[in-house]
Amino acid sequence: MEEAVDNIEKQMQKADERLDSLAVKVVNVERDIFADDGTEVAVNNLLKSVTDVKNDYQNLRKDIHEVQDLQKQLSNSLQSQLQLLQSKYNFLKEKISVNVPRNYPGVPKVIVTDASPGKPNSK
Repeated sequence: MEEAVDNIEKQMQKADERLDSLAVKVVNVERDIFADDGTEVAVNNLLKSVTDVKNDYQNLRKDIHEVQDLQKQLSNSLQSQLQLLQSKYNFLKEKISVNVPRNYPGVPKVIVTDASPGKPNSK
C-alpha cells in the first residue's frame, strides 16, 4: 500500500511539473502574440510554441488520468482490506460467543458487543 501511495505522489509531482511548464509556455505564447514593441513574430516560431503547449497539455491530461487511476486502485484496495478485516472480526466474534459456555461456574462472563472495528461502541 505504501508503494501505491508513493506512485500517486510521484505521478502528482510529475503532473505538477508539467502544469508549471505549460503555464510558462502559455505566458510566452501570449507575450509573443501581444508584443507591443512592433517586432514581427515568425509564424513558424509561434506555431511551434502553440504546438508545444498543446502537446504539454495532452501529456498533463494523461498524467492526471494516471493519478486518478492510481487513486481508484488504492481506494479499491483499502475497501477490500476493510471488508476482509470486518469479516475476520465477525468470524472471531461469533467463534468467541460459541466457544464460551454461558453461566458456567468459574468462567467469567465474556461481553461481546456489536461494534465493528473502527466504529464506536454504542453505550
